[in-house]
Amino acid sequence: MNLKIKKKILFISAFFVTNFGYSQVSETTQTIESLIEEIAETSDEDLDYTSLFDDLFYFSQNPLNLNSAKRETLEKLKFLSDIQIEEILKYRYKTQGFKTIYELQLLNGFETKDIERILSFVKVEEVDKTEFPDLKRVFKYGKQTIFLRTQFFTQQQKGFDPLYEGDKYLGDKYKYYTKYQFDYKRTIQFGFLAEKDPGEQFFEGTQKYGFDYYSAHLFIKNIGKIKSIALGDYKANFGQGLIIWSGLSTSKSSYVNDIRKSDDGLSKYSSSDENLFLRGAGTTLRFGDIDVSVFFSYKNIDANLNSEDTIADEQMATSFQITGLHRTLAENEDRKAVSEMLYGSNIKLRKNNFNLGATFLQYMFGATLNKNPQTYNQFYFNGSSNFNTSIDYNFTYQNFYFFGEEAMSQNGGFALLNGVTVSLASQISISALHRNYQRDYQAYYSAGFGESSGTANEKGLYLGAEINPYKSLKISAYFDSYSFPWLKFGTNAPSFGADYFVQADYSINRFLTMYARYKTETKSENTSLDVLGIKPVVPYTKTQFRYNINYKISSTLSLKNRIELSKYSKEGNITETGFLMFQDISYKHQTLPFTLDFRFAIFDATYNARIYAYETDILYGYSIPAFSGKGIRTYLTLKYTIIPDKIDFWARVAIFSYADTDVLGSGLTEIQGSNKTEVKFQIRIKI
Repeated sequence: MNLKIKKKILFISAFFVTNFGYSQVSETTQTIESLIEEIAETSDEDLDYTSLFDDLFYFSQNPLNLNSAKRETLEKLKFLSDIQIEEILKYRYKTQGFKTIYELQLLNGFETKDIERILSFVKVEEVDKTEFPDLKRVFKYGKQTIFLRTQFFTQQQKGFDPLYEGDKYLGDKYKYYTKYQFDYKRTIQFGFLAEKDPGEQFFEGTQKYGFDYYSAHLFIKNIGKIKSIALGDYKANFGQGLIIWSGLSTSKSSYVNDIRKSDDGLSKYSSSDENLFLRGAGTTLRFGDIDVSVFFSYKNIDANLNSEDTIADEQMATSFQITGLHRTLAENEDRKAVSEMLYGSNIKLRKNNFNLGATFLQYMFGATLNKNPQTYNQFYFNGSSNFNTSIDYNFTYQNFYFFGEEAMSQNGGFALLNGVTVSLASQISISALHRNYQRDYQAYYSAGFGESSGTANEKGLYLGAEINPYKSLKISAYFDSYSFPWLKFGTNAPSFGADYFVQADYSINRFLTMYARYKTETKSENTSLDVLGIKPVVPYTKTQFRYNINYKISSTLSLKNRIELSKYSKEGNITETGFLMFQDISYKHQTLPFTLDFRFAIFDATYNARIYAYETDILYGYSIPAFSGKGIRTYLTLKYTIIPDKIDFWARVAIFSYADTDVLGSGLTEIQGSNKTEVKFQIRIKI
């Protein structure tokens, strides 16, 4: 590590211990960002958090009524556990409703920090029994919002170099994004979205109609027996995700007892992810205690076609593409190359303490998927059609909350998931989850709880616990042991793994909080040594330690510091390390309508010991970069309200400065130099 970086580390270390104070700043933004961060850092995948942001920001502006909110609505507040939701419902039933929000202190499982976190998202009022509104009222009181966004890297990437003679990017370096949404109390929602990624053409060449991606939706709820109607683009989430789960899917996080997926059935889709949605129509009808859902989808998807394997005019595909990028001639050849049609249904019996559901899904493709045969992938789905069936349940017995789903695919492969959360006392709650996904279980749209991305070839047992030994301290821990009975990509034999996680959250008061975290995971992969014949499988371990502190100086200024260390060990003699330290400053002017978020970070990490960290971004923008290499990361995010409750403007500049390389990225994203700068602008207009 060079002298300049060492000096900057000393500077941050001094800052780390001298900035303490108090203020009265809303917990809303911090709660949302904390939740996103916890989810993001459990996955290497580039996930889309639009729906989660959308729900939490909506409820921060339109709080849920604790006296009328149903279980499935409370479940959208992801920081509430099943046990806490059950306590709310029980208390509401026994007392005929809440009189004040502070009655939450009387419920088991609600500590002071939990109540402070939820305050911004709930309210207590009399139950509104208003029937479905007429259209005049809908359009008079509905909220309309328009988003316009652009972003780009200031440095030239290889794909944009006019002198490069290969299959380079066809369009310019800018990303364009526009979105319109209408919302009347979550009862009637409609809108559209259009997006162009960097490198894609715009109103020219392969994109004569402008944007590369268009999406539109109409979603209506609660019209007599019609619980919901979805037209256009929508999501379908049922059971525990063993058959179908479109949109964001989460597994392990520091919310250690939040392991059950909240299946909300059909819902609108308004994200820019070009894959995780259905396009067509669906509806849910309610007959007393029974909900019946039917849905249909048809769209074209990206695929790599293999004309050499075409038999009797039958199209063959070696893979389906999910990047959503159409920047080069080769990528455009794969664009919307294959049709995808699916239909399905779900029947759910809903009682006060018991739910039982059954799901069926059939899907067909316009080409036969025929992956390049390898030993590890011989049980993967191949063909042009498949179907899945499942039964799911959840029920409450005293302080126990049970849930699960049992699923089967057309070839007879099965997947099983069963779990329970338990409130042992007001200060102690535990959870357990067992899954058994056979190696030949095939469910193309699944997203079950697990260590690997596919819901197949995995067995595991998860145990979690949350303890509040006294008012200001919470200890969260989980242990997850899993095995992969068949080979995986990069692993030439059956393998095992285990995760250990423990986190201690300490609140001195509402203005000063901190936590310390330790996590280690042990898995197996092929040896990196040169050997003759088949490479043997060897274990590797990645260990991480983090200390984070948040403190508020005044009503306008809050700070956050973090230091994180990581260590990667393999085969006994290969050890790699990672280091990250940053200082965050958040400033909100008392009189002028603007806020600033700034970060200065120093990192030194190998790729295997890389560290992820969430960054404050523009609204509905996401930045969770991986820190590897050696250098400095800074960003500045500005929000300025041009007209109160009408027009807001965001600007963001984020810079990576590396000290150990003069070439960044690879392939067409390669940058000659040691700096990488991203700029974003966004405007939101409320009508």
